[in-house]
Amino acid sequence: MYKNIKPKILIVDDLKDNRLVMKLTLKKGGDYEFIEAQNGQEGYDKAVQEHPHLILMDAMMPVMNGFESIRLLRNNEITKYIPIIMVSALDNKDEKVKALQSGISDFISKPFDKTELRIRVNSLLQLYIRFLKNHNALKEINSDLEAKVNEKLEKRVEDIKLASIGRMAAGITHELNTPVTYMKSNLELLKYDIEDIQDNENLKKSMLETVNILEDGLQRLRGIIDNTRGSNEKKTENVYATLITASRMVYNRFKHLTPVYINDTLFSLDINENFEVYERDVIKQKLEQVWIIILNNACDEFAKSKKEFEERKLDITIRYNDRKLMIRFKDNAGNGIPQNILPDIFEPFKSSKVDSGMGVGLNIAKEIVELHNGSIKAYNEDNCAVFEIII
Repeated sequence: MYKNIKPKILIVDDLKDNRLVMKLTLKKGGDYEFIEAQNGQEGYDKAVQEHPHLILMDAMMPVMNGFESIRLLRNNEITKYIPIIMVSALDNKDEKVKALQSGISDFISKPFDKTELRIRVNSLLQLYIRFLKNHNALKEINSDLEAKVNEKLEKRVEDIKLASIGRMAAGITHELNTPVTYMKSNLELLKYDIEDIQDNENLKKSMLETVNILEDGLQRLRGIIDNTRGSNEKKTENVYATLITASRMVYNRFKHLTPVYINDTLFSLDINENFEVYERDVIKQKLEQVWIIILNNACDEFAKSKKEFEERKLDITIRYNDRKLMIRFKDNAGNGIPQNILPDIFEPFKSSKVDSGMGVGLNIAKEIVELHNGSIKAYNEDNCAVFEIII
């Protein structure tokens, strides 16, 4: 009758015989679960605990009468909508009006007609169970709508953040132009002075290597400024050389943290950029930015690692993979990328690192890779963190 729901009926009456008669009467008309209470206070407490589908309430009882119990039930969010039938011997018209005004759903006089009791109970139960189903369905709809609204709001907030960063970046790149030009000109003068050193070739060589690294850094900074202004022209480049350049940029950081191998060769500053050749049409300095972001991320993890230096390793491999290039960064700094981070690792503002930037680095890397019609993914392999890029 109620589609897999067995209705619960709470009978509140101080006389045990009255409760028994009502139970036996209703059992002939349906399959119900019965809960009993001897007074209004007990009836209220059991209604709050058991959530019945209908309450049969006497009027005059010890401890707490039916009117006070109904008032409490109607003022409680848990029980306010439960249908209540007052079953009472009240025969005074004013008392019946008072009963109806108290918030009951129906009134039946004692002694009651058994058929009438069954019909009225069944009718109110069907209405209430239908109400519960509609109410629950509406709650699910509201929950779905709330989730979608929150999702839209989060996306909007991220868009606003990114737009703000874009405007801020434009201003920063404009302001960077002057000091970059100043440093470049002074670095050239310093290089001329170093080349005039005659009596100490080792010092001269060491200083020139440092200057070359600084020049690479300035060239990189100039490239970022140009790229921010929208230069996306692709040229045929040796991608292996971009890995060497990026590694030189980060060398002074990772040399204290971990050995770095590129195609099984230990990286050093004197590696020839064209020792191996893997050509693709790319935006050279943007691609180098991807490698620098991933290298710096690995350095962040190695900085926290408790492994001995000799146990550490960052492997970079570059291979042709069915007409495309596959570049993999694999580090054993910890035990891989935490599973709770993996799903959102390329999303902006998702950084789990304290005092380590705004969490946009890997998102920028992803955008650059996608600009090259490529793909980037992160996963774990042999308890190591892996970033795999295909372009």
